Amino acid sequence: MTKTLQDLIDESIFISTEYQARLAELTQGAGWDVDFSAPAFTLQTEPPVTLTPYLLGTESASRGSWIWSWQELGHFPAEVVSAAVQAREAGDRLGVAELSTDELPVAEGLARRLTLAAKAVTGVYAHYPAGAGGGVTAWLLLDGPEFELPELTVERMMRVIAEALTTDTAVDHNLAVDSYAKLRGAHVEWDTEATCVVTVRDGAQRFWFDDHQISGVEPAEPAVGPDVLTGLAADARARAATLREDRAAAEATAARQEAEPRPAAAPEQTPVPVEVPEEQPEPIEVPEFVGTDHAHQEQPEPVEEPREAGEPVTAHAGAADGDLPFDQEPSDRDVRPGRVSTTVVPGPEPVRPAAEEAPEPAAAQHREPAARPEAEREVEREVVAGPGVPGSAGTEPVVEGEDFAEETDEETAEEEQGERKKGFFSRFFGL
Repeated sequence: MTKTLQDLIDESIFISTEYQARLAELTQGAGWDVDFSAPAFTLQTEPPVTLTPYLLGTESASRGSWIWSWQELGHFPAEVVSAAVQAREAGDRLGVAELSTDELPVAEGLARRLTLAAKAVTGVYAHYPAGAGGGVTAWLLLDGPEFELPELTVERMMRVIAEALTTDTAVDHNLAVDSYAKLRGAHVEWDTEATCVVTVRDGAQRFWFDDHQISGVEPAEPAVGPDVLTGLAADARARAATLREDRAAAEATAARQEAEPRPAAAPEQTPVPVEVPEEQPEPIEVPEFVGTDHAHQEQPEPVEEPREAGEPVTAHAGAADGDLPFDQEPSDRDVRPGRVSTTVVPGPEPVRPAAEEAPEPAAAQHREPAARPEAEREVEREVVAGPGVPGSAGTEPVVEGEDFAEETDEETAEEEQGERKKGFFSRFFGL
């Protein structure tokens, strides 16, 4: 069975609109923070609301492309990219190339269309376009018990459908109505392709279609009773549970694929990172919104102190008014980004000889730079924060090659892996 990207969009558009309305209620215009290492998307409401974020990908105006988060596994925890991997697997299965192509050229509305399609195959129906600054938007799916919807009524159904149709996103309204009814545990009965009756707990509506567009709606007699609706609601819950199981399997796949190739592939991939040539542990051009806690520094304190001079990490938040969580295109206004952080999944640690772990005190005094590789395993952290957070070229450490002349081949591979990660984040967040 094959589908198109538009088919998946039509299947999700109505329920997506309902979830986006719920998200708007939760946000209350508040700012946000997202920590992918937790993972947690926190709305700074009173009290705060914490949701589970799934990173689908990023859209960069300056780079001119969309990159799926699964493009190089290992840069984010497997749970964070599980929905994107689930979408990729569905794309392969259904023949939807847009879901299984790692990087796509930016087109008007593309990121939102990919997000809506991903909702149809993941069962996660709320999204947030999180502005990360520098013309980069990270598109997230959000989940949590706060999204539990009330029982569907005629009034609610009609309000959701009317709101969704104002976006002109749906093409096949027959498919959209049929999918929404089944996802919400309602009963849909098609008389012909031109008309159907949707029955919910408190009544029913007849929909008329002309060339797969809703042309009219009128009250109708319920086609089934409460017992049938109870069974359909159970079917909807079972389908949601199946998609959650698929996502758990996708998370396992992401973890496995991230773990398997790295030990063998890292040494062979030395020439691969085109963006970050070998001579570029030197300072690189980094926009203000990115601060990278590199492991080459002996202690994390020197990195944290500049942040306090800019904007405090704990106080930094996204401006919700700039990325309104509705089924519409993000606003063209400047968006003050929220704090986005993640702990990069580390590669395997090389086994060091005991003598190297405890050098003689006298030698240590004369070879202070040798401590840098030791710290390299302690901090591997990628942070995306708002303006004012340092991360410019002046804060990047310069690594002298001669200080590492005695490193083993495995240590060199670990350093090259770090450069490859830097190269991925450079593209992923539009550096």
